[in-house]
Amino acid sequence: MNLDNSFVFIGKLTRPHGISGEICAQYFAESFDYLKKSQILLKAGKLAPKPCKVISFKEQGNIIILKIQGINSRTEAELYRNYDIVIDEKLLTQEDVDAMEEEESAPYLHHIIGATAFHGSKNLGKIEEISFPAGQEIWFIRNGTNEILYPAVSQFIDHYDLDNNAVYLNPPTGLLDIYLNEQDNACDEIQAPKKRYKKSQSSQKK
Repeated sequence: MNLDNSFVFIGKLTRPHGISGEICAQYFAESFDYLKKSQILLKAGKLAPKPCKVISFKEQGNIIILKIQGINSRTEAELYRNYDIVIDEKLLTQEDVDAMEEEESAPYLHHIIGATAFHGSKNLGKIEEISFPAGQEIWFIRNGTNEILYPAVSQFIDHYDLDNNAVYLNPPTGLLDIYLNEQDNACDEIQAPKKRYKKSQSSQKK
């Protein structure tokens, strides 16, 4: 995911909620001030971010549910599925700046989404989504018709190679066997990049 340097990725709209235009979102910032002050922008692909006014929001488990001005039905909310939530970097609160500095060695979540996961030289597929059920970071890795739910804790991550858009995993014994078998080799044809980097810690909530 490529963003202009003046914008910071802080979340992603996921799916409609109900029939009145509310929409669920993953939210990674430390502060809700951006929502309260309607400072967030919505961005799709390479299109320029568009401002939006947040009428209301509420936390529900590990997600937030947004009501955005101009989105009044489930059909309209569906049009915004997978939009990125960004803010102008000048608006970052000191709380978020401090969190970024403390976790400088860990990649941001938007750097991981879309990266290819490897176990050694075996291509496991693309990391399509990140979620936080019960507070635990889970990566959803698409491997052909299979989906791997991977616990993103430091001991199960060997290292990041963001220059090559790759993450190298160190899964516990038997985890991949739950999702894959010897016939699921569709992703094996892509070889792992040769360049390797030192081990890094898992990303945290941004």
